Formats: sequence, C-alpha cells, structure tokens
Amino acid sequence: MWLTSRLFRSYLYRFCLLWIAGKIANAATAAFLKLPPLAFRPGTELVVCAFEVAVLVAFIRRANEDILLGNIGLRLPVALAPLVFVHFVLSLSLSLVA
Repeated sequence: MWLTSRLFRSYLYRFCLLWIAGKIANAATAAFLKLPPLAFRPGTELVVCAFEVAVLVAFIRRANEDILLGNIGLRLPVALAPLVFVHFVLSLSLSLVA
C-alpha cells in the first residue's frame, strides 16, 4: 500500500530529481579526476545516496510530513528505505548503458 500511495510517489519524484543532481555532481567530479564519469563506484554512490536521503529528510521534516507518516504508522527510515534501492538500480542501469 505504501509504495503505491500518492505520498510515496511524490517522494520518489523528488528523489529522482535529487538523483539526477547527485549523478551530475558525481560525473563532474569523476571527469575532473580523469575517471569514467558514469561508471558505478560503490563508495561514491553510497555517499551520494546518503546525501540524497538527507536532503529528502530535510524536505519532509520542513513540511511536517514526518508527522503524517507517523499517523499512517510508518517511521521515516522505513518509508525511505525503498528509495535507497531505487538509487542503486538507477545508477547501475546508467553505468551499464553508458
């Protein structure tokens, strides 16, 4: 039910925008260091994913949506856990295509 809810879809949309920004920053850093820009590097992907989740948590708390999540019985880490999976699937897919 949570993964099909309108609230989760809004988080997914925001997270995808953050993923694009993170991927651009990651690619720019890699290009500066003369590494393949779209390659999958687990360490940097983990750091970028943590940053994306932290920014999303800030957005959620600023809008007091964490209270809404509590009202429907979800803790914030549980609600955002699927987005970590989304990050790594998107990043791996992009690295395979590029």
